[in-house]
Amino acid sequence: MPHSKKRSFIRSSPLAYVVVPLALAAVTAALLAALSFVLLQPYQMMLGWFFDNTTASQPQDLLAEAGTVIDGGAAEEAAAQPETIPFSSITYPTLGDRYADITISGTNVNAPVYYGDTNRILNQGVGTYMENSSAGLPGEGKTILLSGHNNTFFNDLQHAEEGATVTITTHYGVYTYEVTETKILDYQDSSAYDFSREDENLILYTCYPFDAMGFTPDRFFVYARYISGPVLDRNS
Repeated sequence: MPHSKKRSFIRSSPLAYVVVPLALAAVTAALLAALSFVLLQPYQMMLGWFFDNTTASQPQDLLAEAGTVIDGGAAEEAAAQPETIPFSSITYPTLGDRYADITISGTNVNAPVYYGDTNRILNQGVGTYMENSSAGLPGEGKTILLSGHNNTFFNDLQHAEEGATVTITTHYGVYTYEVTETKILDYQDSSAYDFSREDENLILYTCYPFDAMGFTPDRFFVYARYISGPVLDRNS
């Protein structure tokens, strides 16, 4: 009994000469797109790091606008400050606002402090971590996490020694902290900071080594304890 010949799809239908090339083209395009995404993603992230323009639409300079500390006294006259300030009486900064200046005794650190830590902010000064509700501002009684570039505003952080005084002059008061220790840790080390703490504490950090350019896996941390500054009272 003779065997019947199977007719291929291409031979049996002229439409196949259109469908098959289109299908192959679609598969090829999908593979190229996936490969391009994998290969180009690191470069896209690098370009974003340099050209990030994320910031508040109309950032304010709260420190420049604050002529005096609440209840009187020049901003640099910490002794004239009240012990507490009603939280409702201050202007809480939004993303991109400059709300303070920071200095550290024994170093050349002297920089503006902004709310948020986008790349654009870090190119202008020191940034404030704001992605966790347990992180806060001076006076809130929380962990304050400030970052700066190792080759600009926080380059001299390397000379911060135990016992040094960190002064943060905000638009509502002057705060001082005492450096207690420094550490070099991996950027993914979860022990670097503790947002569950219920006492006010200050953490400053930057990339390490200090002369490195671009991404590095290590960070230089400076830890400081609260010494003075008005408490922001949320109950008044």
